[in-house]
Amino acid sequence: MANKLDNLMSVEELNSRRTPEQHSEDSRKAGIASGEARRQKATMKKVLQEMLEEVANVKGNRNNLTYKQLATLGLIKGAINGNANNYKTILEAIGELSIQAETKEPVININMVNNENLEKDFFDKEE
Repeated sequence: MANKLDNLMSVEELNSRRTPEQHSEDSRKAGIASGEARRQKATMKKVLQEMLEEVANVKGNRNNLTYKQLATLGLIKGAINGNANNYKTILEAIGELSIQAETKEPVININMVNNENLEKDFFDKEE
């Protein structure tokens, strides 16, 4: 039985079998398809952004919260209930966690605070 990989050919070999007109036509079709995919993606993004800003039409939304606000509350509730992915998403959203592209290691960005009086405040109250 022949291996399916035996039928594969390189791009160079494929291009050498086509005429310049065929190559040009295929490139044109690919460009049109790429543009259509980009437009669909942009439309989806715009619709999602608009929906997130709308007041949520859900039972019990007495405070007229938007879908974005409800989603944020859901993230926070999940993190409170121990969902580490929710907490990671929150840290990324507020800029306290970044993923190093080259290592894929999470890095927590914490600003150092001068705590020289901290020990005195907690332990030396007897002055």
